[in-house]
Amino acid sequence: MKKTLLYILSLVALLLTASCTRNHGDIGPWFGTWHVAQITAGGTPRTVVGDYFFQFQSHVFRISNVYGHEQMVESFGTWEETDGGKMTISFPDPTVYYIDMPGLEAHNDFTVTTTSSSDVTFTKTAADGTIYTYHLKKQP
Repeated sequence: MKKTLLYILSLVALLLTASCTRNHGDIGPWFGTWHVAQITAGGTPRTVVGDYFFQFQSHVFRISNVYGHEQMVESFGTWEETDGGKMTISFPDPTVYYIDMPGLEAHNDFTVTTTSSSDVTFTKTAADGTIYTYHLKKQP
């Protein structure tokens, strides 16, 4: 009886520790939550209200803006990384995507300039020619 109970508990523990948190496999360093530490427009730092967070999983993208006391706005879209350091983030329904973040549009083509396990920098050029740079820090 003790051996059976021990076997069942060991099996449950194994299943819990082996559960997958990354749908459809490993997406590399992008998985998880990233804090937007700084945004520049044309090389000038932009002041923003609240804190922006990017979250990547599979091909789903979530952006949230946390401000004030427990206030948050969020939106969901899709993301895709292509060869040559390019990334696309799109919001399929432009009527509901909007979060007031400098440079963010319904469709965004980024160039990833630096990546590490804890820091990422990428840029995009807006329609008016302004170059936006986003510095992200990985959250624990």
